[in-house]
Amino acid sequence: MNGVFGKRLGKAGVRLMALSALGGSFIAALATFLLLPKGEGGGTLAWTAWRWFSLNGRMGQTIPIDVAFSVDAMSATMMLVVTGVGFLIHLYSSEYMVKDPGYHRFFAYLNLFCFAMLTLVMADNMAVLFVGWEGVGLCSYLLIGFWFGEEKNATAGKKAFIVNRIGDFGLLVAMAILLYYTGSLRFAEINASARNLLDPVTIWPFGNLPLEAQWDAANPGANALYKAIVHLFLPEKGIQVYASTLVGLAMFLGAAGKSAQIPLYVWLPDAMAGPTPVSALIHAATMVTAGVYLVARTSAVFLMSPAAMATVAVLGCATAIFAASIGLFQHDLKKVLAYSTVSQLGFMFIGVGVGAFAAGFFHVFTHAFFKACLFLGAGSVIHAMHARIHDTDKSQDIRNMGGLKKFMPITRWTFLLSCFAIAGAPPLAGFWSKDEILWRAFSTKIVAPEVGRMEPLWTWPSWLGQGIYWVGVVAATMTAFYMFRAYFLTFHGEFRGWKIVAGWKEPKHGHGHDDHGHDDHHDHHDDGTPLEGPKPHESPLAMTLPLMVLAALAVFAGFLMAEPIHIEPLGHILSPVFSRAHDAVVLRGEGVEKLMWPMMGPGVAAFLAGTGAAMVVYLNKGGAPEESFKKAAPGLYKLIYDKWRIDELYDAVVVGMVDALADIFTTADKWLIDGVLAKLTAAIVAFFGTVLRTFQTGRVQVYGAAMALGLAGVGFFLVRPHADATVDDSKLRSAGEVVISAAPGPGYTYRWEGTGTEQKDFTQVREVRINVNPGETKDVKLHVRNAFAQEATHSFAITRPGRGFPSSAAPIPVVPGNVVPAGGGSIPAKDIPGLINPRGAQ
Repeated sequence: MNGVFGKRLGKAGVRLMALSALGGSFIAALATFLLLPKGEGGGTLAWTAWRWFSLNGRMGQTIPIDVAFSVDAMSATMMLVVTGVGFLIHLYSSEYMVKDPGYHRFFAYLNLFCFAMLTLVMADNMAVLFVGWEGVGLCSYLLIGFWFGEEKNATAGKKAFIVNRIGDFGLLVAMAILLYYTGSLRFAEINASARNLLDPVTIWPFGNLPLEAQWDAANPGANALYKAIVHLFLPEKGIQVYASTLVGLAMFLGAAGKSAQIPLYVWLPDAMAGPTPVSALIHAATMVTAGVYLVARTSAVFLMSPAAMATVAVLGCATAIFAASIGLFQHDLKKVLAYSTVSQLGFMFIGVGVGAFAAGFFHVFTHAFFKACLFLGAGSVIHAMHARIHDTDKSQDIRNMGGLKKFMPITRWTFLLSCFAIAGAPPLAGFWSKDEILWRAFSTKIVAPEVGRMEPLWTWPSWLGQGIYWVGVVAATMTAFYMFRAYFLTFHGEFRGWKIVAGWKEPKHGHGHDDHGHDDHHDHHDDGTPLEGPKPHESPLAMTLPLMVLAALAVFAGFLMAEPIHIEPLGHILSPVFSRAHDAVVLRGEGVEKLMWPMMGPGVAAFLAGTGAAMVVYLNKGGAPEESFKKAAPGLYKLIYDKWRIDELYDAVVVGMVDALADIFTTADKWLIDGVLAKLTAAIVAFFGTVLRTFQTGRVQVYGAAMALGLAGVGFFLVRPHADATVDDSKLRSAGEVVISAAPGPGYTYRWEGTGTEQKDFTQVREVRINVNPGETKDVKLHVRNAFAQEATHSFAITRPGRGFPSSAAPIPVVPGNVVPAGGGSIPAKDIPGLINPRGAQ
């Protein structure tokens, strides 16, 4: 409605429509959650809309693919997050975007985003999930590039779209493998048939490529150099993996693209080009959580492959610390939050990778509240900065902020509480979810499933979980540091945006934040004069109310799954969903459960160390230590600030290669397609057109002369005789009979030679039959005379092969001149063709 009729509805109507849609969805989600069947095994609500299509399985069975939806405890919880946080973001956006000319378009995209995410989490099978998966990808492209008037915004949208297509390829491959081995795309049937994936698959050599020994046997005369090169590629023994590992890795590729993990994380920081509420929705409630949700939803599949789970956990761990390091020195407030999201997603993947599916999902749940609050708080600050600074980059630069706590108290306190939550301050939400993940990584191990007599599955080394734990502690320390760095530089110290002048009024030619759309990103004060302006203002109630609600949730939501103090109602609800993990994920050793409280100490120490360091560096010393580090190690500082130059690496390697291919095909298109196929053919047509135009004189005499020449040519052709004939040798081999039929003509008479009957005169007989004995050749000559007594001649050589030649050896045909071999009365089959006279039609 907003997309089609938004302009006619007006902004009030658009706001009402958008908020009603999300508010109603939240109420429906809440009712669904409360109506879930209760019991030890959990409960599910399911609905099948219609049969979409059917596929044939590898056993010939029909596999139905339905448009079907189902809701269990996990998907119901996600529905509450998507609709609840989504409603607060919609409410915030109704004021934040009020002056934007694309107001109706923005809310149409925002509603569609939530709809696609709900489709994803409610899907009963992977086909419907893929529809929602692609839907959130499309909406991210539309919203990241919402202000497409600027090239960098449009580029950021394209980058997100293209990088996610790489991940989507992995998901499609995973779906195909699951369909082949489990015979279904329904999550319930996939989980039930997960053991079918314990089937070895040869991945090298693939196809018809031989093993090393097979190649050597087929190529005994190959030289040493050639053989050495081939041996580099062909293995002595085929390399096999289990299908469960293949599907797990392929599915994680899809999850890494959507949830911004190494190596596909590069799109998410650039997604800050969109409006700030879009950032909040993408990072908190929708798109980036889809990958974690997918791994948790298919937990039974991942439990069949400890190698795939290790890959998930290790890459999540690497992403957590890598992204945290990038956030240490960023100046753009939204990019600090973006890299914190990438890092926190790494923690979520650590959780699901070590088998703590409930803990990883719980971090999705708590992260939605404090990350949405942080992004909306950043938007509130940017909203205030736009009073005088209209350039996008400068209005988001924390070096232009400072001292805002006295001007924006609600934004400050809600931002501070969310910083405490994400940094892991006890007992806020982030503390319970993050420390639960780290504890599970430290204390548990994955038990590989039994595979009978087949090659046993790879198992985790004993040190891997502990290594992940300590790397996670370091990443948590960095998180606390860069989050409080952003907080202190934004809200403490002196305001650095402009000189505050009491009673200041906007000049007539000026443009305040509320006087233009967000497409107008201009700074009108680049002439070197000091910028003056009013006091920064707190945001309206429609923007601060969501901040307060989200901050409250960031404080108290952790008590829904606080395992150390035995308060975990959400954990009990989620337990049946991950029941298969109970046997596959066990404690690392005897008595390790007694270390729970001691091992929470490093997590708390990480919070205190990171926060304390940020306080000393930026609150007490005004950032001087950072400047000293910048001067002492400028190369390292610049490398970290430049995001380790991974984007530049991708540009040089991947984008450069694609550009080179594009240049090659552009050249080929220019010279081959346009130059040869198009221009050359056009030139040939034009040449013949030019030649033919010379004959189109419009003079009757010329046309008459051309007609006379044409008639003369036809007459010359008709006057000359043509000794043409057809030869029917269909019965030559079986009966030795050949029929030769001469072509008719005006006044034609015929004379045949070599037919066995002497013929001296020309007659009307134009067909003769010739009998040929085995091994015999006959030469037949045809003479044709026309009405003008002109003659033409044509000769035919008819040969009939000898009879009775077997495939390996044949008797010598009775042909004069043959010599019987010394070994007996047969000759090799390969010598037979040389004994057949090749003349004539056979």
